[in-house]
Amino acid sequence: MTEIDTTPVIGAGLDRRLVWDAAELVVSTQFGSRSMLQRKLRITWQQTDSVMNELERLGVVGPDEGSRARGVLIRLVEDLEPVFNALMHGEVIAGVVDAAGAQQAEETLVLPSSQPELPRIRLVKQAAAAEPPANGSGDESEPEPEHARSVEGTVYTSQEWVLREDPEGDRPWINPQLRTREGRRGYVRFQRRQMRRRMRKAAARQRTPHGLLPRMWRGHQRVRAWVVGIEGAKAKADLHLALVSVTEADRAAKRAGRAIRERNKKREAAAKLQLDAGKELVVAKASGAAAQRAMWTRTGLAYGPVVVVDSVTWGLTNVWGLLAALVVNLIGLAWAGRDVELSEEELARLEQIEDGMPEEVTIGMTPRVFQEMMRFALVEKLKCELKSLRVDPLEYAYVVHVWLDGMTPKRIADGLADLEANLPGVRTSSILLRQSAESRNYCVITVPGKDPWKAVPELPYREPKSLTTDDIPEAQVAASMGGDPLALPMERTNINMVGKSRSGKSTWLRAITDVLTATNDQIVIGIDLGSAGSGFAGLRRGMHLVITDPFLAAEALDWGLAVGQGRPDLFDELGMGQAWVTSSARPGITFVVDEFPALVISSRKHVIYDEETNRKIGDINLDGKLAEMADTCAKSDVKMVVASQGLTKERIGKNTWLNELQVQIMAACDKDDIGLVLHSGAMDEGWAPHRLQPQMGKDLNDAGVAYVLAGSKHSEPIPYRACITSNEEYDRRGRERGQQLVGMDVESEEFTDITLEDLMAKQAALEESRRRRRPSGPPVLITTIREIFSDASDPAGLSREELAEALGKADPDTWALDNFDGDDEDEQAQGRIDAVRAAVDAVLAPTGHTWPLEKYSAKRPRGWRLRDLKVITGEAAAEA
Repeated sequence: MTEIDTTPVIGAGLDRRLVWDAAELVVSTQFGSRSMLQRKLRITWQQTDSVMNELERLGVVGPDEGSRARGVLIRLVEDLEPVFNALMHGEVIAGVVDAAGAQQAEETLVLPSSQPELPRIRLVKQAAAAEPPANGSGDESEPEPEHARSVEGTVYTSQEWVLREDPEGDRPWINPQLRTREGRRGYVRFQRRQMRRRMRKAAARQRTPHGLLPRMWRGHQRVRAWVVGIEGAKAKADLHLALVSVTEADRAAKRAGRAIRERNKKREAAAKLQLDAGKELVVAKASGAAAQRAMWTRTGLAYGPVVVVDSVTWGLTNVWGLLAALVVNLIGLAWAGRDVELSEEELARLEQIEDGMPEEVTIGMTPRVFQEMMRFALVEKLKCELKSLRVDPLEYAYVVHVWLDGMTPKRIADGLADLEANLPGVRTSSILLRQSAESRNYCVITVPGKDPWKAVPELPYREPKSLTTDDIPEAQVAASMGGDPLALPMERTNINMVGKSRSGKSTWLRAITDVLTATNDQIVIGIDLGSAGSGFAGLRRGMHLVITDPFLAAEALDWGLAVGQGRPDLFDELGMGQAWVTSSARPGITFVVDEFPALVISSRKHVIYDEETNRKIGDINLDGKLAEMADTCAKSDVKMVVASQGLTKERIGKNTWLNELQVQIMAACDKDDIGLVLHSGAMDEGWAPHRLQPQMGKDLNDAGVAYVLAGSKHSEPIPYRACITSNEEYDRRGRERGQQLVGMDVESEEFTDITLEDLMAKQAALEESRRRRRPSGPPVLITTIREIFSDASDPAGLSREELAEALGKADPDTWALDNFDGDDEDEQAQGRIDAVRAAVDAVLAPTGHTWPLEKYSAKRPRGWRLRDLKVITGEAAAEA
């Protein structure tokens, strides 16, 4: 029986099912990124290139744009039907977007009349349907093939599916009235967002005069004012006036009783005041009586029905009914207090809440709201003149495209701190500015979220000798926030890297070294005179040399200079033209220099003497040899990667040639370093490595993040984070590549007195002489203690007294009680216990192990645990 291949291949061995899955993924996410395809579909980087080229041929994505994601030319997943036909059955897609970016074929809506109650929407490509049948009859009764199904959905016409008003501008772009999976999901997401916003608005409104409690209090005051009425107010005023008159009459009577002069006149005035006070008291009493009658009447009208209803509810339904009635009463009070006159500040606060303006920026908030916040901050606070502003909401950040009116982004660059202050919730020193190469007044502002680098993939695995020098510019070493890959040009190109301590320089060096050691035509030599090569981690096993001795470093650089300066004599002989053609038979050479300031200091410390006169000739001049190599050896493919903590004179002396290297990588550094590396005004364009924060303790901050300047391909201030992998993976890759090191060609070594093999032999001898000799097994004391535990049937632990006494029996010459000073046996026993503690610490210090006293029983004090002893002897693994 012949099997039928259901997943045929196309092009260069591509699986059609893989291409179809990639097309659906790209269109559904509207993101044409190669790194996303590699991560989601679990394919290699080379496969993603082939898949993207096939998608471009099918009209799904646009042309390649370098490190940026490709533009997606198809809007909906439903529009992939012609692509499916062309992919699975070899049909030609009518209206496929060409390389110039022509528009797609238009869609038409065909409404069959067979279902008038629930009409069906049928989406048909006009370009595909315009072609008549082959027989020319136009008969539509001929059955369509199974793959040529049309995209259908039911129009849901009930009011439930009608979208509410959307002032935030978050309406789903897929029509929710089409009962497709995407339509339902878009509608549900829209309703959820609307519900969350209404809840947030209602909660925020409670802190304004329109809140529920303020409205109930106003309602209570208004009901009480109606109950009191004009009569109550008049009675209160009459009573107050009468009380004042009585007080004044009493004071006048006291003054008249103590008067000496004009006593009669004052008595008459006091009598008159008392008479007036009596009249006012009578009026107040009459007003109060009249007001009480009116107030009781209105009280009965206002509160009587409420009391009656609450009492009846209590009698019929017990406590729950009463609680429900009380809730209704409170709602009634809130309704009575619904109207209020607001001040200007209260009105502005209420308008902000109704507009949905949040108090701080969060990734996932409404794009329109964030756009208003950004526009207000730029125009009102930073005084920028805008032509246009557009916000692209992404999963990791908000990307703001700004077109300025007659000005450059310098004002924004100078005011990034003020911009962060006017966008509450944005992390300090996190906003990024990028001056676009398209136009001087066009810039891009990125406001990242809490985890903006989650799209950075793990450092890709590369088999030994799987790359060539020509493949290096496509080998990923880092990625941007959006997951766009970064590959560095390293073919006859020198690289300089600058960054503070703990800024992630070693992370970048490991990513670069991972690419170099995976080639079949590069010899990689590391020089690290400051940290003994620790920055290369396990990849050092895959490098030809990792030099930590200054004199061997000088010899290796002399070897590299001789090769680089001698190879031009071979260009014509080998038919290479104007530059060295790197191949596996004639490899290039790359020096990876870490801790460059330490190399400069070491060059001055170590001097060379004349063997005959014993006079000082000069220092070993390592940095001078590197400078000469940068000037003369690039066309011979003898190049370097240099990492330094700074570029100022205090750091590297007179080595200003580092600023002129072709590729510059800037991690967290100072403004002085930026001024030395970049052109004047670079910080105004968005180059801001000085705002990056190095790692502090366990807080990573911006470690591993850097700006890259590498020719015209990477000329915009875009930060990248270096890809990493585990230490175990670095070790595995280093061991794997170390077994297949590239050999040096004989023609090049004819210009030197020493060969690469001689250098490697000298390095091996140096490492052997410096390696500390450690005993093959545990110390004798630890072995004796292990035998004591074995003789005692391996208990969980021994107390300090028990172990000291057992040692006295096992080795009486050393641990007998008489060997220790003391007035009595107790003091001698304590001295032996302390000596055992000191001896254990002393013998374990060279091995790197410790044996602290820990609890081994709930009822016993701390002592010597067996589980710790097994870790020391190698019987068990160390605890995490």
